[in-house]
Amino acid sequence: MTKKILFNATSTEKRAALLENDKVAELVVERPDYFRLVGNIYRGKVKSILPGLQAAFVDIGLDKCAFLHASDVDPSLILEEDAMMDRFSGRGKSSKSRKVPRIPIEKVLQKGQVILVQVAKEPIRTKGAKVTTQISLAGRFLVLVPDTDFIGVSKKTSDSARRSKLKKLIAQIKPPGIGFIVRTNGLKVSETEFVNEIHMLLDAWRKAQEAALSGTGTKLVHRELGITTRVIRDLFSEDVTEVHADQEDDYKEILHYVKALSPEMAKRVFRYKDKVPLFDKFNIEKDLDRLLKRKVWLKSGGYVLIDRTEALVAIDVNTGRNVGKNKASLEETIYKTNMDAAIEICRQLRLRDIGGLIVVDFIDMMSAENRRKIESAMRKMLDADPSATDCTGLSKFCLMEITRKRVRPELQEFFTDACITCGGLGWIFSPETVTARIDRDLRRAQNKPKKITVTIHPAVAEYLRDDSNPSGGTMKSMLEKEHKCALNIVEDEEYDQDEFGFKEISGGNVREEEE
Repeated sequence: MTKKILFNATSTEKRAALLENDKVAELVVERPDYFRLVGNIYRGKVKSILPGLQAAFVDIGLDKCAFLHASDVDPSLILEEDAMMDRFSGRGKSSKSRKVPRIPIEKVLQKGQVILVQVAKEPIRTKGAKVTTQISLAGRFLVLVPDTDFIGVSKKTSDSARRSKLKKLIAQIKPPGIGFIVRTNGLKVSETEFVNEIHMLLDAWRKAQEAALSGTGTKLVHRELGITTRVIRDLFSEDVTEVHADQEDDYKEILHYVKALSPEMAKRVFRYKDKVPLFDKFNIEKDLDRLLKRKVWLKSGGYVLIDRTEALVAIDVNTGRNVGKNKASLEETIYKTNMDAAIEICRQLRLRDIGGLIVVDFIDMMSAENRRKIESAMRKMLDADPSATDCTGLSKFCLMEITRKRVRPELQEFFTDACITCGGLGWIFSPETVTARIDRDLRRAQNKPKKITVTIHPAVAEYLRDDSNPSGGTMKSMLEKEHKCALNIVEDEEYDQDEFGFKEISGGNVREEEE
């Protein structure tokens, strides 16, 4: 599989795309008025403690207080005034590991207490950020874990000899009292690259310590890397053959970061200068335009529908144009559609950054062997997802439940607002329904005048004047006969289709016309 990373920057936004076999697998977007918070470290103050929920709300200087659950509280990291000075000056004792007994949160935290927290999940819709006191600093090859001597290795390798060798190497080159975890990208790098990154991470932690000790009140003490360096840190691996950046500043930033850690990889970084926009050059702009579409077509002719609810994301698989050649090939047609859908669904989860609970409704299959193949393919592709995922087998109704770790809003939430007309429902009242509502409001009105002006959307006006309904006449004439009044219809394109207003009367959930 060939991988490439593209960086496109304008005055309105920066975009980074990971291409796998020339198709977009991941998209990261950042704008001047919105920066991601995950990874940021804050000096915060406990505003309230909820023993019933075993949680606390912490003021970190954002619009909403951050949520801190008891499971994310490490008692050894609580910053009481004296302990805070000891810890940052190096006098505090470091624990051997982050595994500590669970203590009720009300016995660990107090209202008004100053603590150091790190954002683990972005604010999503009405919820504030989720934070943890279990702080870590991520690099390209390593993760620094303060106040512990723990050494870990990515679970992506099952080679016990390799794991043991890496642990011994890190133990030899790391300072005491600081733990490290070897990331997947670090499984095949040299000692020099580890040493270079350890120095970078220690320097970043030292600066965070100095910032935490200065001043008073809530404060950002460490900001996570910007989109350019962050994407290179997390996505630039041996599998990536090319990195293209269309802005000089981004190109230099990438080159500086790569040369500091892996100088031999610098030859894979290119400054893009063609007149054709970068994303157009690689034929991915059209793919991104379809990013938020509800319907995603498959190569086989089938399609999947992706719908979000408050509790979960529902994905439905359909055969579409893939109808097969004959009845005998029905099972094979369904299997082919389901397999294409499985591949595309896993891609869409990463591309749209969908998290939480996902329920996939595959087309029913009679063959147990085909069902096993679909389950196996889904597990294999989900295992390749950088985000933590899990899935069930297919139920007897061919439903599969998937969970995917959510740390930030989905791209749909980032790019869109709820429709002011339908309130995010995705549907509006039909002309027939609006007519029925007008009828009900006329019935409620007392002392109706002989002539009533009703202002409506043109589509509703057309329905009222249509004389082709089975009962004969128009809906307008039927309403006039029923309510013994003349209706003066005024069309207004500024009205929503499900909105109407009376000038002479008032009542119901309608817009009242002003004189």
